[in-house]
Amino acid sequence: MEHTRVPSSIDVVAPPHSVEAEKAVLGAILRDPPLLGLITDKIREDHFFLDYHRRIFAVMMELDSKGEPCDLVTVADRLQRMDPDPRVSAPVYLVDLMQQAPVAQNIEHHAKIVAEYYFLRRTIRVCQDTIGKAAAAEGNIMGFIEEIEKTFLEITHEQDRQGGVSTHMEVLESTINELEHKMLNAGQLSGVASGFTDLDSVTGGWQKSDLIILAARPGMGKTAFALNCAVNAVKKGHPTLIFTLEMSKNQLMTRLISAESRVDSSKLRKGDPLTEDERNRLVQGFRSFSGLPAVLGIDETSGISLAELRSRCRRFKKQHGLGMIVIDYLQLMTASAGRRPESREREIAEISAGLKGLAKELQVPVFALAQLNREADKRIDKRPKISDLRESGSIEMDADVILFVYRDEYYDRNSEDAGKAEIIFGKNRHGSLETVPLAYQGSFVSFYNLLKA
Repeated sequence: MEHTRVPSSIDVVAPPHSVEAEKAVLGAILRDPPLLGLITDKIREDHFFLDYHRRIFAVMMELDSKGEPCDLVTVADRLQRMDPDPRVSAPVYLVDLMQQAPVAQNIEHHAKIVAEYYFLRRTIRVCQDTIGKAAAAEGNIMGFIEEIEKTFLEITHEQDRQGGVSTHMEVLESTINELEHKMLNAGQLSGVASGFTDLDSVTGGWQKSDLIILAARPGMGKTAFALNCAVNAVKKGHPTLIFTLEMSKNQLMTRLISAESRVDSSKLRKGDPLTEDERNRLVQGFRSFSGLPAVLGIDETSGISLAELRSRCRRFKKQHGLGMIVIDYLQLMTASAGRRPESREREIAEISAGLKGLAKELQVPVFALAQLNREADKRIDKRPKISDLRESGSIEMDADVILFVYRDEYYDRNSEDAGKAEIIFGKNRHGSLETVPLAYQGSFVSFYNLLKA
């Protein structure tokens, strides 16, 4: 089969294509019209390189959508009536396609070749456009880079959609293998451990490809809880990347060291004198962090865009591996650098959908913090609900798990539940809605497993 390959120069004279593969696809359909149904989810009209081939395939698709036959006579008649090409005799060309068509059973393979050359041509066009735009780029360089990345991501996602349907036997086989693996590792978590026993018994650990939303009113401890989960993940060997959009890297590390060494965070923050025991614990905390079995990455970029975050996650995974992503917090992100959103609700929807897509792409749990509105503070029972989430519609739809942090002590210092916290499941795509009690130590800004009587 004759293929035209791309030259080494960027100035492509003949874009890569395969006329023979295009002819094979069209000829096979003319020979056996029902074959069209095998490839309509794999190639489109614009995947064909030759204009006349695009027109033939468009006619075939139109006839098929109307339930009309895609045979030689019907296709030739439609081509001649719609916009005849004086250089080509439709009947003669179609007969030639039929006669030259190889084995019809290979149509899916030939369609794949047509699609691959289309994506290669599209990639080359993007690269050529990028060179021109880069030469004339002024001002917002990050916005320009983000636009390029978004274009390549669209091409990648379009290619991913070429996968098609799996049979029940194929899915059954992969499911059996997955279940066997779980049985052989009975008692072990299937996901990334949170470090909290009762919580992990509900979730089985944070699952790959899940978007987990952790929401609370300011001061409840959602950042502390997320940091606890991140450190516990790293201790179990899962490289974790934290995006801290509110605190600096040093402030975040101070909180981590306070929790690890159990030294009052306010003393560390203000530089107050420490007792000998506190100094020893602090040194031990430093040693503990120096000996972590996996990398804990911290990014402090304020107002980071979705594309920037995605790019840094990919880079981190390539360099260190990646087991979990933590974002503090979702509403401080922007959907796109340099572009004004139509509305804040639309922007949040784009961000939450993008984070879910990132979790699926990288096959890691994405743990995103979110702010609640003030409605919970107005109720007698101040435990939060999903309706308290700011811009909650899209977040609720995209999230696999929604958790709320609640401490009664926050509202009533004399509460009988002082020193305790509740992790409330507002949504759990994989299981039941539970409330998990934990211990909370404010001076260390940290959560712990609750000791049972």
